[in-house]
Amino acid sequence: MKLHDNQDIEALDHPVTLKLFLYAKAIYPKDFGVREAKRKLDFNSPSTVLWHLDKLVEANLIEKLPTNRYKLFQSGLEIKEINVPVKYTAQIIRGELVPRRIFLISFVITAFLITLVFTILNPLVASILGSVLLGINAVLYILNYLAIKRQLSYYSWWKEKDDNNK
Repeated sequence: MKLHDNQDIEALDHPVTLKLFLYAKAIYPKDFGVREAKRKLDFNSPSTVLWHLDKLVEANLIEKLPTNRYKLFQSGLEIKEINVPVKYTAQIIRGELVPRRIFLISFVITAFLITLVFTILNPLVASILGSVLLGINAVLYILNYLAIKRQLSYYSWWKEKDDNNK
């Protein structure tokens, strides 16, 4: 995916590369070194950091300074939207992967149909049932939101570090 003529943000598809890019963006206009990034981002190896930094340099998102430090290009600040790699939990049913969200959607549709039938038969029961199903639906959506938020927390290193320092 091309952002501008000279920027290829497919390099940001890898979680480590994306985390390094977000780090560079967070400390802009400061520059940083490989070991500093390794320490701040809790990576195991400077060579891993260097490999991902090279990917960002190739994608014209950061520049390598003559001092062997790195700095985000001004154009990197223009990137406001990124496809973040998030894992989806899936069930295996008859050899097919079925996303867990399908079960959430089927629950919502079934709950709607049952409530609709009870609305015709007994409006009082329908209102109680609808309220209970709406509550269950809200809980399921909140659990889904928390699962995605937990995955995205991998990229929010600076908030965690700031909270620990207070």
